[in-house]
Amino acid sequence: MIIKIIAAITLVSILPATVAAGLLARFSPVSAFRNFPLGFIVFFLLIAGTLIFAVLERRAPIFGRIFWKGTPGLNRIALTFDDGPNEPFTSKIIAILEQYGVRATFFVIGSSCERLPDSVKRLADAGHEIGNHTWSHEVLPLKLPSGIREDIMKTSAIIEKCTGKGPEFFRAPHGWRNPWVDRIARESGCTPVAWTLGVWDTDRPGAETIVRRTLNGVRDGCVLLLHDGRGLEREADSSQLLQALPTIVEELRHRGYQFVTLSEMMETGTR
Repeated sequence: MIIKIIAAITLVSILPATVAAGLLARFSPVSAFRNFPLGFIVFFLLIAGTLIFAVLERRAPIFGRIFWKGTPGLNRIALTFDDGPNEPFTSKIIAILEQYGVRATFFVIGSSCERLPDSVKRLADAGHEIGNHTWSHEVLPLKLPSGIREDIMKTSAIIEKCTGKGPEFFRAPHGWRNPWVDRIARESGCTPVAWTLGVWDTDRPGAETIVRRTLNGVRDGCVLLLHDGRGLEREADSSQLLQALPTIVEELRHRGYQFVTLSEMMETGTR
């Protein structure tokens, strides 16, 4: 559904501009506009629209293939948490997952790791996977390749310092990428990943809404996006997720799903 919405937005943005360009080229009193090839204008707008789509659509393969869904037929779900560590919520999520014997993948922000190194170590010690979510959660498409590389490598370094192991995965903030993001992530030793289903839990819509959105949207092979933080917001309130998480785990298990980490999900194939 989201991919269709973004495609529609892109087309809605391009079509009026194309029509306006055609009218300008045909009827403008300025000869330079009348003589400008309409085909070139349309081609330029289509290229621009494609780039907008590639930047904003997290699953778009235009900048390179990206993992966002596991192979169906195995009744597997991967829980992923972004924007941590964020206390006291990260530690409470660790306790809930331990209670249910669930391992997940946490995409951490480098500057938060520097501030809360013990939380990152607790995640690793509990058997969870740690992924790179940039140093400061900035919008990567606005950065040059050198800035992207520095951001990713600096975050990987602090993760390795906290846990003794560098991250295997990278997820761009908001899922927004440019032509260099995935390549630089791979050069840094990280596999770029997106997600199948996000439930907008950072909007704090209420625990019941988080549960409902999750249960209605989850399908076999789903990579579920949740949050133990909210960007760089200090002590961001993730209490609604804490309330929702036990119900999510219990109900999905009741439906026959098995919880796996991203690396376990990838062992059976990619999308």
